[in-house]
Amino acid sequence: MSGVQRQPRFGLIVCLVALGVFVGIGTVCAESNPALPFRTYLQDEAGLLPPSAAEELVSLLAQFDDETGNQFLVAILPTLPPGESLELYALRVAEKAGAGQKGKDNGLLLLIGLEERLIRIEVGTGLEGQITDGRAGRVIRQIIAPAFQQENYAGGIREALVKLMEWVEPSFTPAQTAQETDKAGEMGGLTILLLFIAFFLISSMYARWERRRGIPRPPRHVFVPPTSSARRSSRSLSRSGSSSRRGGFRGGGGGFRGGGASGGW
Repeated sequence: MSGVQRQPRFGLIVCLVALGVFVGIGTVCAESNPALPFRTYLQDEAGLLPPSAAEELVSLLAQFDDETGNQFLVAILPTLPPGESLELYALRVAEKAGAGQKGKDNGLLLLIGLEERLIRIEVGTGLEGQITDGRAGRVIRQIIAPAFQQENYAGGIREALVKLMEWVEPSFTPAQTAQETDKAGEMGGLTILLLFIAFFLISSMYARWERRRGIPRPPRHVFVPPTSSARRSSRSLSRSGSSSRRGGFRGGGGGFRGGGASGGW
């Protein structure tokens, strides 16, 4: 009889020991793979993006935070920590960073593992209504993955962030990038040149008409278009203004519970 009673106790002891070992291994793995510390809105641990592209993304994320209070983060890793699943690690990173405001939980993390070619969009609890799992999955499949397949990493990340921002705050208008500002400056310079040519032609035609009628002409004032150096100076000011938001990131204590989507390219 005593032998029969010992078997259940022995089985219980074995189960408790196994559970303790499992918990201990999980604790060791978590301690050996600490959550990524965010010093700014974009942590490019893999060095994937050129500095200018990284600055523009940081500026976009900082602008969104300043104007709306929603905090979006991007993490690019050369590889995921050993023994970590994409979903659990992204959740731990997002919780540790505390993206979003406490009580509103309006944060988001876009995490990319280069070696595994994996992408995770971790959505804060307060944004799950605007950014559903389905929407997050479409952003990965239809925007990020095609861009990454063409090695357009910065463009894919920016387009994805803008789409996610539009769902959260439809009235938000991202500031122009340096490239867009340069294009606008070039178009402005071309417009001024065309106006100058039109003004010159009209003035010449009017002067000939005056000469034919014998009308005395007043002193002529010459219109001088802006020089190329002036245009370059204005572009430099625009560029410096767009990258002025370079302060560090400080999380507001937002919460996460695993909402979002995963994918690859």
